Amino acid sequence: MLIIWLIALLYVGLGHLFAIHIAETGALTLSFIIITTLLLFFILYVHYKEFLVILYVSFIVRIGLVLVDLDPKGPEIPHSGDDTENFYKTAGIISEKMTLMGEEVYGGPYSKFLGLIFHMYGDDRLFVQFFNVLMALTAILLVIRIFRMLDVPKDIQWVMVAVMAFFPHSIIFSGILLRESVITLMVVLSLYFFVRWYVRGGVMNAVMSVASLIIGASFHTAVIGVLVGYLFGFIFYRRQNAAFRFTLQSLVPFMVFAGAITYIMVYPESISALPIYDKIDQVQNNNDSIYNAVTDDAGGSAYLTGLTVNSIYQMVLFAPIKVFYFIGSPMPWSVRSVNDLIGFFLDGLFYLAALGAFVRYSGTIRKHPILGVILISIIVTWIIFGLGISNAGTALRHRFKIFYIIIVALGLLWAKKKRTPGTAGD
Repeated sequence: MLIIWLIALLYVGLGHLFAIHIAETGALTLSFIIITTLLLFFILYVHYKEFLVILYVSFIVRIGLVLVDLDPKGPEIPHSGDDTENFYKTAGIISEKMTLMGEEVYGGPYSKFLGLIFHMYGDDRLFVQFFNVLMALTAILLVIRIFRMLDVPKDIQWVMVAVMAFFPHSIIFSGILLRESVITLMVVLSLYFFVRWYVRGGVMNAVMSVASLIIGASFHTAVIGVLVGYLFGFIFYRRQNAAFRFTLQSLVPFMVFAGAITYIMVYPESISALPIYDKIDQVQNNNDSIYNAVTDDAGGSAYLTGLTVNSIYQMVLFAPIKVFYFIGSPMPWSVRSVNDLIGFFLDGLFYLAALGAFVRYSGTIRKHPILGVILISIIVTWIIFGLGISNAGTALRHRFKIFYIIIVALGLLWAKKKRTPGTAGD
């Protein structure tokens, strides 16, 4: 995919170069899509032949969804509405007034990212939404590379690739103008470099892992929770022993890390960009109890509206319930429409099944350090999002941000169980 991204960069340059000669970039964008579509076929045929059909069909479906989303007379795509339109409008304003790149704007870094492309290439929404399609496909190919590094059997790879290729919200988020594609790409890229470090070592792999995650966190800070698992691996994993080693040498950096976490708890304004802090800050400004922020019932799809939190102890006590609802909402017993029911069966059920697998095979996870690291990353991120969100629609979007990490965890867990049958409970 690197060559395709280089071509994309070339087209951005061409758009800027020919800006004074062409009023519309439609023809340029069409040529980019055609060239990319043809080139992708050969890339998949050479490097991912066993997945060629499923990935190429998924790619075409995603392009089709982009065209449907851009058609004013087409059906309404779920999650495409106020946010997508505001991202687009804000990016257009930024492209015409680049001084706004240093100001606070709607959509933050994502709107600025789009605005920069529009400034260079031209205001072409098809071009940037096609970028989302390429990002989603790149994320899937990175997962395949991760599976290959970890020796996951081909039959398991095929099943997990099929899930990624046609998971409803993977298709939807890659076809509309939301930031999910760029965030998930950066998160899975960070995991790719972490696995390279885990398998081969190398300081640069560790640096790239953290740097990729920080880039993703710049679009939504809460995904920085993934870093907790990585740091645990960097500190305690010993490649020569293929296991975690809790020595004095490893405990020192861990104590530094624990000190940093303690500092954040004492001075929570240091995490002011996290969703839960934003809500607490807003409540403080309204002179209400800060714990009400944890159970904010805003929105038509709010859940746990009757849950009241009045202390830090209650917040800790109810955290598992909040996380459970974040993972699975909209729950079947709180269905308000057919869309809620569809959302549960096509999305929430997957994450609940993943949680069930992690609990059921916790013994297997403890025996394999890479699974332990990935699970820590998943759990910490679920906790951060779970505490800060009380709305099914918002939960559905945010839990997708680590979808590909969960896919890697499930594929690897399946592979480990396949090699050591008969140890379900461990």
